[in-house]
This record gives sequence, structure tokens and C-alpha cells, in this order.
Amino acid sequence: MKKTITFAVALALSSASLAAHANKLELRGSINYGYSQQADERIEFSQATYLIEVSQQANMPLVYAASSWGQYKDAIEQVTVSIKDAAGNDIIVNQPITVAAELTPLANTFYFDQGRYTDFVSWTLNGVTAAGMNSQTKLNLQGPRESFLASTAEFPRFISNPRYVNATLTSSVETAAGTSLLYLQGPVTSIQEATLDSDGDGVLDDLDSCPGTDARATVVVGSNDSGVTNSVDAAGCSIADHVKACFAEANNHGDAVSCVSHLAKELRQAGTINGRDQGQLLRSL
Repeated sequence: MKKTITFAVALALSSASLAAHANKLELRGSINYGYSQQADERIEFSQATYLIEVSQQANMPLVYAASSWGQYKDAIEQVTVSIKDAAGNDIIVNQPITVAAELTPLANTFYFDQGRYTDFVSWTLNGVTAAGMNSQTKLNLQGPRESFLASTAEFPRFISNPRYVNATLTSSVETAAGTSLLYLQGPVTSIQEATLDSDGDGVLDDLDSCPGTDARATVVVGSNDSGVTNSVDAAGCSIADHVKACFAEANNHGDAVSCVSHLAKELRQAGTINGRDQGQLLRSL
């Protein structure tokens, strides 16, 4: 029974990791040149800093993946932009149109390409507003190979402090009064994956294989407090979560005890608990 239970737990962990992604990315950098224009009003800005927030959909199915590139559809919910001038004052700019509130998306994708010398990613959101106006938003990032994307094994992950990465954002909406434009270009200084940690276990939701972590200070089995420190692993699962998984998958109490016994042995061998903890955990069953 041990092998069946262990496999079920491992399968649950791997399935969660394959769906991992960031809910929001915060891109910070400086502007070499940019402008915001609506009708006859045009605001130009240079020597300014920007914060671009890319809110992503909760689920991004893979459209195509090869050895070097991939594209995700229905990727974006919203792109927002905050700009400060050299003195730190806010510059009011026209915001790109969002998906949920105003836009019928015709193209809504996240694309990445790992080339031989450079990494390239692009968010594209093109569609039509409720008033029948065309809307186009594109955010491109490009930087040196292996200094930009930290991983593409799951959903692509970014290096927090990338080197020499340039951003270009263009957003336009064709309106009755003319075309509203937002454009900026400049280097990225930081990329922050601003994902929540809903269960407070120290592991972000997009990496958490146990989203409802039992985070009590000690491992409690039923009504028995083992007194063993209830540590959380890198996947966001506490010892108590693993114990509960043993009981959930067991056909009877004996199978559950066998599973927890093997779990305790593995935790001791890994140095997560000591021999005394191992005994206390088993006595609480």
C-alpha cells in the first residue's frame, strides 16, 4: 500500500506545478522616450520611471510549444501603467483597455522565444471596444540570453533583476475623437512576480502544491498533538498535509499507519525531523 499512496501524493504535486504561473507581473524601469496623446493633447516624457503591471488570466492553456518558443492564448486580463517624472511626480497617462471591462479580444496572447543570443517575450491584446473602436496593446521585452528568463520549464519565469532588458509598450484606441496613444521605451530594472500567498505558508500560490496548507505549529493527528514541529517544504506542503494525504488514500487504519511510518522515516533521513520526532509522530497515530 505504501507505493500506491506515495505515488498518489507525488502525482498531486506534479499536477499542481504544471499549472503554475504568476497572477501579476510588476515591471519597473526607466524611460528613454515616451508619450501619451489623446486628440490634440500630447504629453511627452523622458528621464522618467515606469511601473507596468501585467495582470494575467487564472489559466493559460498552451497553444504551441517547441524546443525554443511557446505561445499562450487568453493570457491577459489587464495592463496598467504608472509613470513618475524625474522629480518623482506622477504623470497621468491613458491606460490600455482591459479585457473584462471593455474589450472583445481578437488576439490575447503571451509569446516567448528563447533565441541563441537573446530572450524575447511579448504580450499582445488586440480587439474591439463595445463602441466598435479598434484597440491594440503590445508589450515587448527583449534581453540577453540567460539573463532574462529564469525558467521556461513550466510557465516562463523571469529573473528578478534582469540585465540589459529593454521594454517597449504601445497602446492605441481608435475613438470618435481620434486615436488615443500611449508609447514608452526604456530598460527594465526589475521584474517582480506579485503573486499572492493565500494560505500564509511562505510559498506563493502559483508554486503552492498544497494551497490550503495546515500551518499549525505542531503536527496534529486527529485529536492527538504529536508535538512535532509542523514544517513546510518548498512545495508549500506541511508535514501535517502529508500525514493527511496518507489517511485520505488509505483503505484502512493499518495502511495509513504504514504510510506515515514511511513518511516519518523519509523526513528523518532528509534531516527534517530527528529520531525523537519520528517516534512522537508514530505514537500520535
